[in-house]
Amino acid sequence: MVRVEMLAVGRELLIGRTLDTNSNWVGRRLATLGAKLSRTSTVDDELGEIVGALRESMERRTDFAIVVGGLGPTPDDMTLRGVAAGLGFGLRTNPRAMAMIAGHYEGAGLGRVPMTAARRKMALLPEGSEPLENETGTAPGVRVVSGRAVIFCLPGVPLEMRRMFRRSVEPELKKAFGRVYRHAATLKLEGVMESALAPVIERQLKARPGTYIKSHPRGIEGGLSMIELDVAVVSDDAVASRSEVEAVVMEIVRAVRRAGGRARPVKARL
Repeated sequence: MVRVEMLAVGRELLIGRTLDTNSNWVGRRLATLGAKLSRTSTVDDELGEIVGALRESMERRTDFAIVVGGLGPTPDDMTLRGVAAGLGFGLRTNPRAMAMIAGHYEGAGLGRVPMTAARRKMALLPEGSEPLENETGTAPGVRVVSGRAVIFCLPGVPLEMRRMFRRSVEPELKKAFGRVYRHAATLKLEGVMESALAPVIERQLKARPGTYIKSHPRGIEGGLSMIELDVAVVSDDAVASRSEVEAVVMEIVRAVRRAGGRARPVKARL
């Protein structure tokens, strides 16, 4: 199985100044591709924290590491320094990255702006890396390979990150995942306690390894316990994926009804 990890960089995430919507988006996006995010980590804008987190990820034999944030021109933007140090690479000014940065300013109608030290900093990339075009912002993204791992460094601004992910990251991930199909369904369960549902879920997980079944308690309404239940299957066979989900849903519905509760579908999606 292809292992994907994400590293979110920024003190603003740790102190609650900014909500980390990027990790949520990447996780959801990977799920639609039939994959999953194995781990997310959030670290401070400190060189040692970035280096340590990346090295730990490499020790887990990660195939793809997605590092988000810290690519800008300010002193606290030190992601690329951390990635280079974590991989044992040097830093070099990348001419293509320089051209991308200059082109962004010209495209914004600012003409040929001076390439100050702060602007040149955004083009200082780990050795052997490839700059990724930023269609919306200034700082290029980065793709760098180390052994079996591919590391993508993306900007922290959500719009910039999402566009770069779709354009530069997603095609490579799809190729690595191969052709897979994901089918999922969500049930709304009423009048059955989660503790009563647990043995049913356990039996289904044992009978169908690889199936994702997750219950989400939603409190009490009108004296009835409310639960949302997700079921998902990923397979290289589209028919088998759908059939497996339908079989699990049928068993859950039967069990809920036997317990005196009610079950209805909320949504089903591929």
